[in-house]
Amino acid sequence: MEHDAIHTLPEPLRKFLTITEIDNADFVVGALFRRKFAAAPPDVGRHLIALYRDESGAMRLAGYSHMRAFGEVYLSGGSCSEGETIRAMAPQHRDAIQAAGGIWYLILKYAFARYADCCDVFFGHCGDARALEVATAAGFVSAGHEHLIAHWHKPLHENIRRALVAKVHAIGPF
Repeated sequence: MEHDAIHTLPEPLRKFLTITEIDNADFVVGALFRRKFAAAPPDVGRHLIALYRDESGAMRLAGYSHMRAFGEVYLSGGSCSEGETIRAMAPQHRDAIQAAGGIWYLILKYAFARYADCCDVFFGHCGDARALEVATAAGFVSAGHEHLIAHWHKPLHENIRRALVAKVHAIGPF
């Protein structure tokens, strides 16, 4: 069951930033995803976007993240931000977003709240030092394998945790 998660976005930011789920990632984030990953965005799973409303009222894509069910876990990946939008933001808006953790941090917090009942744990694969800082700030911890991180939001027996880590580790980078 999904939950309303807009409460994860600090109230002052809601005047110019929103996070929402979309069905067709290629329609909204295709160009950004291809530029960042040299591939089309996934056509399955959950697609979260951050939209920035500039001072003229125009909406601009600020960021994207993908969540995909893999049995009882969610795999988080394909996250990216739109540098052109961030550079075009009013300085006070950009500063407020950064002070709140940044675009990806805000998308992760939204996803963790929205999909908490949809999975037992969120996993990510993170090899970038700066991205790992953001992921850790949002609630991810090392899952015991290089680049594999987990957000344990439910109490699970240690044997279940080990089994889930082994299952996700076995698929390799995602």
